[in-house]
Amino acid sequence: MSKDAPGASVAPKTTKSAEKGEQAGEPKAKAARKPRVDYGYKPGATITLTDKDGSKYGGKRGVYYAALKACNGKTVEDFEAACPEGDTPRGWLRFLVQDGAATLSGGKAKEPKPKAAKKEPALKAV
Repeated sequence: MSKDAPGASVAPKTTKSAEKGEQAGEPKAKAARKPRVDYGYKPGATITLTDKDGSKYGGKRGVYYAALKACNGKTVEDFEAACPEGDTPRGWLRFLVQDGAATLSGGKAKEPKPKAAKKEPALKAV
């Protein structure tokens, strides 16, 4: 008997979400996001090289490592100024710090902006 023949029993189609007990059309719960790992960036932070060789970095990584090496003992602003135009220097600094090529220390955290006070709604004259 073929699949299209009348009278053939066909199992109802199910989706993966239906198999898990979820109803179709219901929004899925979002997974909790992991907190960001602080790599130590603050304005005025000092760069200290930990990987003096840097031979594992080639291509663009090598260019940014050379800029990092030139700024050993200087501030992150000096590194940003020494980087070539194009990519974001802070992204490369974050990569190199998280990869273990350098550490950041000191600096001053940005002060949070003061919150504006809420204005009371004006009373209407009756």
